[in-house]
Amino acid sequence: MRSSKVIAISVSPQFESLIQRYARKEDRTISEFIREAVRHYVSEFEFESTRKAVARRMKKKGLKPSDVESVLAALRK
Repeated sequence: MRSSKVIAISVSPQFESLIQRYARKEDRTISEFIREAVRHYVSEFEFESTRKAVARRMKKKGLKPSDVESVLAALRK
């Protein structure tokens, strides 16, 4: 039994050419290139979600980025 799932997507011919060009530059298959692109997107999305959540909590507590930097600096000593 196959351990991966095939997913069909539609892209414009120009976007297909772009994908193929960059996949070739990295010596990857199109599938490998797309998987890596999705992994990168998900990672960036999760990082940004976390950053926004932390910013909301800091704002709620009345903290500024400089407050966090000074606390971290003190803890590192």
